[in-house]
Amino acid sequence: MKTNIYKVFNMEQFFRVMQINEQGVRFTLKEPSQILMKNIHENWLQYIYARTHKQMPIYVSKYMNTKEQPPSVFGTIKQDVQVYNAHRALELNFDGTAPALRSELKLDLMVPQQLAMQYFVQWQRYRKYWWSSISMTPNLFTVSDYEFKDTTANVEIVAQFLFGAQPVESITVQPEDNNNVSHLSCVMTLEDALIILLLDGVTSNTKEEYLRLHRKIAPFKISFALEIDDDTTERITLQKLATLLNHKLRSKRITTWLPTFTLPFDLQMKENLHMGVAYTAVLTETTLKHGLFRLVNSSTMLGEHVHLADFHKYASVIFEN
Repeated sequence: MKTNIYKVFNMEQFFRVMQINEQGVRFTLKEPSQILMKNIHENWLQYIYARTHKQMPIYVSKYMNTKEQPPSVFGTIKQDVQVYNAHRALELNFDGTAPALRSELKLDLMVPQQLAMQYFVQWQRYRKYWWSSISMTPNLFTVSDYEFKDTTANVEIVAQFLFGAQPVESITVQPEDNNNVSHLSCVMTLEDALIILLLDGVTSNTKEEYLRLHRKIAPFKISFALEIDDDTTERITLQKLATLLNHKLRSKRITTWLPTFTLPFDLQMKENLHMGVAYTAVLTETTLKHGLFRLVNSSTMLGEHVHLADFHKYASVIFEN
């Protein structure tokens, strides 16, 4: 387990490691990690909305209307999200002890007691599906066996790595004291999700330089690479073109990574793979002559030809959720 954790924290683009030893690691989050956590959080919200907006009302923090009888089924979301920057340190303990401060995301559902187990089973499926939908290894996640204590039932969503199982979310149901209502809760943390998805990304591919992240959560959706000789007028023109394309994509709210283009072409591609970039736009002399370039999918390393005039619209379609 520790060996694979070390692989994650060797990713200098994502972490600044302050201290690492047999007990744990102390680190700060660089921009790609912060964006990745933000994307996970947004996707969590989107999925909950998709699963609930036609079936029940969902409130932020608590049910607010005290003048009316609450709905028979309703939910609340609680988002205790920590604010990170380049200087705020986190600690990961290898013995499994959780840090004191974590970004907890919690969905609470109030359901009729006679339907409690039905909702309990249903939301196990929903949460397992969500984890699978943002991973590059969909069969990584399973549901643990039931645990019963008094009137409470609990399961966990577990990432089943070859080197050991790691719980990622807890789902609990228990009866309330009155009104024939049961309380169902789904709880996870963004810090756990960050580490687990990066762990999956670096261990699910045999290529050391390849970080596999699902395009829904990848911190940078598109980057660029120049396949052209150095010190040419055309190269300078392509760099300016990449900057322009980068600006247009960002205006469409598509996150991008704009390299410095100081590396040879093959190392430019490897750098993008290290970053977990979903697609790389490869600009060449043909791009200047005919407006065409290859858009390479990092998951398959296959490319398709796209015209400059259509790029920002096509990219918007690719990343529509």
